Amino acid sequence: MVDEQALMSKRILVVDDEPKIASALAVLLRSVGYAVNVQPNGAAAIAQLPAFLPDLVLLDVTMPGMDGYAVCRHIRGQEVYTPIIMLTARDETAEKVAGLESGADVYMTKPFDSGELLAQIKALLRFAEQHTAVSPDQSPGNKLPLTAGSLTLYPERQQIFLHQQELSLTPKEFELLEFLMQHPGQVFGRQTLLRQVWGYDAPVDSRVVDTTIQRLRAKIEADPAHPELLQTVRGFGYRLQLSDMKT
Repeated sequence: MVDEQALMSKRILVVDDEPKIASALAVLLRSVGYAVNVQPNGAAAIAQLPAFLPDLVLLDVTMPGMDGYAVCRHIRGQEVYTPIIMLTARDETAEKVAGLESGADVYMTKPFDSGELLAQIKALLRFAEQHTAVSPDQSPGNKLPLTAGSLTLYPERQQIFLHQQELSLTPKEFELLEFLMQHPGQVFGRQTLLRQVWGYDAPVDSRVVDTTIQRLRAKIEADPAHPELLQTVRGFGYRLQLSDMKT
């Protein structure tokens, strides 16, 4: 079980070059118990990562010098998963896709509702806590684990293991892999995956699916350039292919 009280004492890094917005976010977060570190730009934020060790990052997109996308990619290059919420005044679909492609978990446009922001923060912190709270030899819960080759995924615990070693996945990486593992051998188009995993009802740029698949392959495939599990079906989309299935 995740300690709900412990979630409220987590460390949050706020990165925004607008002092009024950064200050308002800090006041809001501290009012509910979070420890907050505010940085005015991307370079300063990256410099703070090793010392502050944030449990979550609130990241503005448009900043002088290093923008939010670059900071997000840097964080996603680390071994430890850190939840990222992107905050921006841009509401265009292309901008949202760019944010998700760079590795953001949630993309929120300004102005945003403070209650919704706090709910998103709590949900992501809960995911991160569940992802590391239970060891693989403990009870997996009520739902049976999903397996694919050397992969074992525990839906309730939101954990996945490769050769008994736990992998660090973002929520969307986990949800996409879980969906494909629930339907082994079936081919899904990009728009179907966007609808099932990201919740998009209208057609949008599907590059975010390709980018997420690439990140997953780098983590689960022995040779990401020649994937055996997450296969591309040209002209259709993707499937999770088990070795004992006929192609």
